[in-house]
Amino acid sequence: MFRASIIKNWITTGRLNIPFPSKSIDDLNDYNFPFYFVGDEAFSLTPYLLRPYPQRTLDNVKRIFNYRLSRGRKTVECAFGMMTEKFQVLSSAIRIRNTERVTDIIKSVCILHNFIRKKEGIKYTPYEQVENIQDSIDSTTVLPIQDLVLRDRASAHEVRNYLANYFLTP
Repeated sequence: MFRASIIKNWITTGRLNIPFPSKSIDDLNDYNFPFYFVGDEAFSLTPYLLRPYPQRTLDNVKRIFNYRLSRGRKTVECAFGMMTEKFQVLSSAIRIRNTERVTDIIKSVCILHNFIRKKEGIKYTPYEQVENIQDSIDSTTVLPIQDLVLRDRASAHEVRNYLANYFLTP
């Protein structure tokens, strides 16, 4: 389904206007890290779409990467599910030719979603309260971020491996 989608075409042809790679504030390597989408095992690994490592042989680094990637994906899925329940426009394809109009609709839905949640008194869980899987990591598996190097045109595997090790840094 994704392979034949318009969004994949826009991503691969550069029409989606994804920001250029940029430096992370706390990355000591000063590497320009690409923006990416988060997918599950159904997607192919690409530099712009990260998916979990295969479940066959997972060391701590890969297991933690999969956990964090999954947590991010589930957060997005949950938010989208809540928005779809309240805003029927998201329950099927938005059939408008003017892409700026579609962008306006999606932004409006996001703003209204956040407004409604705030009015209903539903708060997001602060980061400090979220369970921290890193506490259970053997410190010998943590690589210093300075030792991680990525080329400017890194492959999808290099991006995923870099990010997996980056997740382990303090």
